[in-house]
This record gives sequence, C-alpha cells and structure tokens, in this order.
Amino acid sequence: MKLRTTGRSIRLRLNQDDVRKFAETGVVEESLTFDVANSSKFGYRLVRSDQLTLTSSFDNGIITVAVPADEASNWTETNRVAIEAICSNGSSEGLAILIEKDFACLTPRIGDDDKDTFPHPLAEKSC
Repeated sequence: MKLRTTGRSIRLRLNQDDVRKFAETGVVEESLTFDVANSSKFGYRLVRSDQLTLTSSFDNGIITVAVPADEASNWTETNRVAIEAICSNGSSEGLAILIEKDFACLTPRIGDDDKDTFPHPLAEKSC
C-alpha cells in the first residue's frame, strides 16, 4: 500500500495483494520505523468499519482510514477503481480521502515498483 499526502488530502493506493488482504481480513497497514531505539514509528492503515460513512483519524503516529463494510465489499469484489470522500476535520474544506486500486504505470519510471499492481486498462491502447 502506498501513501500520498498533500495539505488537505490523503491518497492510498493498494496493489492486488493489499486488496485481497483487505477483503479477507478487513485491515491492511504499513509502517516506517524512524528510530529503533525510541520505537519511533509512523504508520497508516485501511480498515473495514461498521460506521455508515468513511472516516479518518490520526493517533499515536498512525493514520487510520475506516471504510464502511458495504462500500469496502463493493470496492474489493468489483472492477470499481476508487473510493472517495471528504471527511470533516474542522476546516471549511475538510480532508479529501481517495482509496485506489494501484495500476501498473504506462511509462516505466526509475524507482517505481509495479509489483503486483493491477493491469492498466489503457495498456493495450498505448502499444
């Protein structure tokens, strides 16, 4: 799972294995250790939830995005590419959340890992 952030948005991109794991267990997560001695970590996770709307939170260095169970099932069991929502965060704009299936790049880029990505729907048209 990849994380991309801007000043008011969070974007999670899941490869095929991540989507399978999320469908089976309801959780997929990643973490980055900054300092082993101090147990200093940053993490992010996607969870299936019993709530009616998509929510997000940040606690103890972990970003959690919670997706309603029905919407999570629809996304994992179909060709649906993304789940989008604006979460309330106390600002007038809110926090934009985008959860996507990660497609292979049409143009290879140095440093990008296309391992286990979804086949890009436009791949055949570009060749």
